[in-house]
Amino acid sequence: MLSLQDNYNQLKNDYESYQKMAEGIIQKQNAKIMELDKKLDMMSLIVEISEYINKGLGSSEIVSMINDIMIGILGVTYSSVYLVQNRKLRLKVSNLKDTNHHYPVKEFNEKILKLEISIFNDIENISEDKSVEIHSSIFMPIYLKNNILGAIVVEHNRYNYLTQEHIKLLTALSNHLAICLENNSLYNKIKQNSQIDGLTGLYNRSYFFSIVENKLRDYKEKITVIMIDIDDFKKCNDTFGHQYGDYVLKEISKIIKENLRKDDIIARYGGEEIIVYMFDMKNVNDIYRRMNYIRSVIEETVISYKNIQSNVTVSMGIGISSKTDTSLEKIIEKADQNLYKAKELGKNRVVF
Repeated sequence: MLSLQDNYNQLKNDYESYQKMAEGIIQKQNAKIMELDKKLDMMSLIVEISEYINKGLGSSEIVSMINDIMIGILGVTYSSVYLVQNRKLRLKVSNLKDTNHHYPVKEFNEKILKLEISIFNDIENISEDKSVEIHSSIFMPIYLKNNILGAIVVEHNRYNYLTQEHIKLLTALSNHLAICLENNSLYNKIKQNSQIDGLTGLYNRSYFFSIVENKLRDYKEKITVIMIDIDDFKKCNDTFGHQYGDYVLKEISKIIKENLRKDDIIARYGGEEIIVYMFDMKNVNDIYRRMNYIRSVIEETVISYKNIQSNVTVSMGIGISSKTDTSLEKIIEKADQNLYKAKELGKNRVVF
């Protein structure tokens, strides 16, 4: 029979064993809770980042936003973002002058290999630019399903700064960034389609009015509008068919666009009519000479389509604002009147 002391010692040992076991279970549970908290924080962070980037949907600055996020969240010294264009990785933004040490990018561009996640830590400087110290690096491709959209390279000047934990975060981020980049691309395509005439590739009429009216609000200047009409276009369609007519319209649009300045705005006004807004042109003779040159180029161009070859001409009317006529509608009306004069005078001419 156990003595009272023995019973006490046994109870004490049992208690201590249970206490250790309970403490072990609590520690494991706390570790799991901490791990879940980390995952929850990561997911919250990713959701916030996605919302932030999607606010910039359609913006040309979206890649710079991604780069800034990488630097801010990971605390890295350098970040570079590449996007795929024509099956090559093209550097879009970086706070590095020299990215020649990004070997996975070179290998992909030379061999079109599948990109893999890689982490690199070295005591030696891995930068080819010796004025910059880089000792830790992660290369993270951005995939959407099996399609490569781009890659992120994050780097630090401290050895072993980047770890597998950073890879976990970057992997989760890259999945969301892929969706954001794809959404941005689709948004821009839809936006462009709403602005561009499908046949000629010029702006459409509604977008022309919106962009010119915005310019006029921001910058008070003389308004110059040119109305251009292809002469005898119905006869061209009737003689050679509508396919040739469409091709003529595309070629004429191309010639006009190539011979205007970058700031000038050109749109398909309707049918075979084209409208041009010329920025900051104060001398009517300069406008006339430029447009008459375009008219002569069109006249001398043989337009070939399949087995059809033909020349076409255009008539142009110039409208310039005055003290009494300052609205866009009034200047278009003036340009229209001069276009009709050009037609009445025998076509293939510029009237102002």
